[in-house]
Amino acid sequence: MSMLDNSLIELRHRLHAMPELSGQEVATAECVAGWLEEAGADEVIRNLGGHGVAGVFRGNAPGPRVLLRAELDALPIEEQGDREWRSTREHVAHSCGHDGHMAVLLGVAQRLAYERPASGEVVLLFQPAEETGDGARRIVASEDFGRIRPDHAYAFHNLPGRPLGEVSVCSGAFTCASRGMIIRLNGLCSHAAHPELGRNPAMAMCRILQGLKRLPLQMPDDHGLVMVTLIHARLGEVAFGTSPGQAEVMATLRTASDDMMRALAEAAVALARTEADEEQLGIEIDWCDTFTATTNAEEAVQAIEKVAAKQGASVSRMEAPHRWSEDFGALSATANGAMFTLGAGEECYPLHHPGYDFPDPLLEKGVGIFLGLVHHHLA
Repeated sequence: MSMLDNSLIELRHRLHAMPELSGQEVATAECVAGWLEEAGADEVIRNLGGHGVAGVFRGNAPGPRVLLRAELDALPIEEQGDREWRSTREHVAHSCGHDGHMAVLLGVAQRLAYERPASGEVVLLFQPAEETGDGARRIVASEDFGRIRPDHAYAFHNLPGRPLGEVSVCSGAFTCASRGMIIRLNGLCSHAAHPELGRNPAMAMCRILQGLKRLPLQMPDDHGLVMVTLIHARLGEVAFGTSPGQAEVMATLRTASDDMMRALAEAAVALARTEADEEQLGIEIDWCDTFTATTNAEEAVQAIEKVAAKQGASVSRMEAPHRWSEDFGALSATANGAMFTLGAGEECYPLHHPGYDFPDPLLEKGVGIFLGLVHHHLA
């Protein structure tokens, strides 16, 4: 399939049908890299932070570097629906719309193929492993990041439930910090007839569950959103003759700022250790799916609002950050950056729903906003 001779809808449908999970985006990355080469990118950088790909389009004069980001990865979800372009991979689907985000960036590449910016550089970054929170952080830490380190950085996410094409943005916290907490309690098994000979973690597990749920109420209330969501608990095995010796608790911590996340995580660890010590239990604590907060720079927010208004898009300033998390914050922290949402329509299925499909009419709207930001900085 030729990139320049096909519509964005055709490109998106191709990407939608070939989803790959976080860290496994080999075919998607190579497909994107080939299309960027077809578009005449002055440089195509592969293997950024894993399978990341960046296409660099240089202007005719020196100037700042503008980075636009999309995500390569899909979700472990079995897609529902009978659309012709549905996923061809079992239990993997683009149920978050990353196929649409990529297609928008490819639309920018199609335009840049025929009209370079007046000055500076445009970097189209296709980032791996957004869903796990690892991708952006690995890209920033990679040796090649200096080749694309931006002066300005932008990304968007589609937002079901809002009018199609509506731009929503805010200065400061845009999406929340979050991290997964895994607590493992190690006691001692014994016969169920003689539980006193063992160390059963049941009571400690229950108190930890209760304590974690109440923890947000004990934190300062002037730092915005603070949440703990209990997601899993397991005690021993199904064996009525045995008093268990192991237990496991999992929770998701979520805050509006990185500072509050540090405070919440420290409080959660202290709570778990106190309850383990009370029952003379060993304890192991691990963290996974760690996302920092995405914080928008006011200057970048104003650029988004100016470009969107000029294109006739409806623009709204959010009163509070989105509860969900995004790893774009690792990239925007290196530049004057901001993230915004584009409404995906009131009738669109929610993100991560098995029936979700990125709305094709949103593609050109996304291309228009991104190109407008390029012209704003590089005209």
